[in-house]
Amino acid sequence: MLTNKLGNRESGLALILVVVVGVALLFFSAISVQMSLVHSVTHTVQREAHLARQIADSAAAQALAKIKEAGLLAPMSGGGASAQWVNFSEGQFYYHTDYDSATNVSTIRAWGRIPAGASPSACAEAPDSVSWDGTGWLVRGVEITVKGKRYIPEQPLYFGNGGIEKPLGGFQWADGVDPADPSTWQTVTSSPSSYQSSSVPFHSSALDHPFDYLYNGGAPAPASSPHPYKIWASQNPIGQFNISAWFTNSAGSGNDPTIGLDPPPTSDYYDTSDLNSPDHPYPVIPNLPDVQSFAFELWNRYKDQSSTTKLNSGSHQGTYGDLSNPGITFVTGALQVDTGTTFRGCGLLVIRDAYDPNTDTDNQPPTRARFDIRGTFQWTGLVIVAGWAPDISVSSDAGANATIAGALFGEDSVQSGGEISLDSATITMTIRNSFRILYSNGLFRQGGILHNYLPFVQKEVIGIREI
Repeated sequence: MLTNKLGNRESGLALILVVVVGVALLFFSAISVQMSLVHSVTHTVQREAHLARQIADSAAAQALAKIKEAGLLAPMSGGGASAQWVNFSEGQFYYHTDYDSATNVSTIRAWGRIPAGASPSACAEAPDSVSWDGTGWLVRGVEITVKGKRYIPEQPLYFGNGGIEKPLGGFQWADGVDPADPSTWQTVTSSPSSYQSSSVPFHSSALDHPFDYLYNGGAPAPASSPHPYKIWASQNPIGQFNISAWFTNSAGSGNDPTIGLDPPPTSDYYDTSDLNSPDHPYPVIPNLPDVQSFAFELWNRYKDQSSTTKLNSGSHQGTYGDLSNPGITFVTGALQVDTGTTFRGCGLLVIRDAYDPNTDTDNQPPTRARFDIRGTFQWTGLVIVAGWAPDISVSSDAGANATIAGALFGEDSVQSGGEISLDSATITMTIRNSFRILYSNGLFRQGGILHNYLPFVQKEVIGIREI
């Protein structure tokens, strides 16, 4: 009897233990399922947040590229008059830029968003707008602050990238050419694209001439030696070689190839033994801002101001600014100075393609930059020739001549439409008559009459934060 009671008690305890263990297992299973669900939700949210941040970073990078490469001060997403949400990856991005002209600071605010609910909001406003309705979206944002700095020209001539177009003895772009690998460069051996003559009447002076030389007349009195200025600057070695080849071959037939360069590159001012030396007469300065950045920045800043002169493509003459009233003059297309006429002025002269990076996407505009001198051209300041295939010429007509007291910048549109093209990285020069460029530092330095006109093309990121 006692044994039966003990057996029943043990069976009861075992049953209770089984029930307890079963309930515990169910409880822990429920907890495990719940934890798995929580982990899954957390993982999904983390992935969505990471993706939204990646989209925001991509949007900010796009805006930053437009500021740095195209010279735009306040780019916006969507390509319209106001910023819009743009589809990207699994979500959308939005960015707008505020520009403070007093401090020359552009502030990019960019967001990425992905659907986080069944019915995302259709709100098209920026997340920092008072009318923003973010229902159904997971949003991440980033703010980047960019400050612009002026670039002060320190050479009489600056032709970036490929330099002069295919001079005899120079180098040309072709398939397989790597600018960083000289062994891949292809030499021009015949039929050069740029004009070659027995003597090029071209004078480029790196001495510091007085900026009022054209107005006061008389013999210029440049500063005494030594001086810190180079004759010509390029952005890559191919341009450097092309510049040297252009002078050497154009001044052939036994003439001194350095005639017209002051000081000559063979002088003690320069180191001709090392092409990579900073003391080379045609130095490679890769961190210089490109000419297109100058042209775009000036166009954005001054195109709508009442004091700006805007000329269409064609023949022009007259006076456009003087020492007491320098200004900005734009020529869209060709500037042609006809025989017997004079084009004179002071300030910044920009000869440009019919291309506005704010609104246009065609990177080969039908009306292109051309500088054609058949009469007299005189300019005190900075002359910029920027286009898809820019062409500078001084004709053989009697009396054709050009003088610039300041500096000349020329370059093709390697960044038009956001496209980098090696095939077009050239500029054509055809000099058949007198052409002088006399560098004048006094125009550009702090306190000079053109300093405040110079564009802010050197862009530096000074702040980044999440928003």
